[in-house]
Amino acid sequence: MIVRAVIFDFDGPINDSFREGLRRIKILCAIHNVRFGREERRRLTEFWGIPGRELLEQGLEISSELSDAMYVEWEKIDLQQPVPLVPSSKDVLYWLRRNRFISALLTTRNRENLTDILERLDLIREFGVISTRQNTSYRKPDPRAFRFVLETLAEKNQIQKENCIFIGDTPADIEAGRLAEIKTLVVQTGPYLLKHTLQYPIKLENLLNSIDELPAWLEEHHEEEIIYPYD
Repeated sequence: MIVRAVIFDFDGPINDSFREGLRRIKILCAIHNVRFGREERRRLTEFWGIPGRELLEQGLEISSELSDAMYVEWEKIDLQQPVPLVPSSKDVLYWLRRNRFISALLTTRNRENLTDILERLDLIREFGVISTRQNTSYRKPDPRAFRFVLETLAEKNQIQKENCIFIGDTPADIEAGRLAEIKTLVVQTGPYLLKHTLQYPIKLENLLNSIDELPAWLEEHHEEEIIYPYD
């Protein structure tokens, strides 16, 4: 295929938020005297990828009022101590821009908070399109979650869906990509587990250890010459 744009989920593929996020939730649970054991960790992993307030409410089985309070504190922690990036993610995004691929971001995060994080990490210029909670009310696996990104890519860059790939890290990402008919790759820096392969199968060639393997995937599958090889 000819790839013109790469659509990323932020948390997992770029931001190493799965493992660090669970650690921060554990801290918040200790502060608020909320149980955090094996079962809570299992549910959080299962629900990972849904909006934060709902994740806390369903994963920890707490009230909406408590989840709201904990989520506000979680956002403050993330702003004060940004979650580290997945190793090499900044290098890969820069490489994509040099090779004239358009990077797009699809997330349920709040735009103001996300913009602040991206500016602190010096990543804002790497994305030609950013879709946040404010741009769509739909969330994965609903394929309409892609609507704003795809419409913007078509309008601003004349890029159509068949020239896009999507990089996710959860079963919901796989299902969303399938329903939207977008070529989907999965990185294993999130909650996609071996047990998910039967219910949410994906070709082995499209399963990446991390974003660091994306340039090699493009060098093999993109049907045009790569200007700058990835070192």
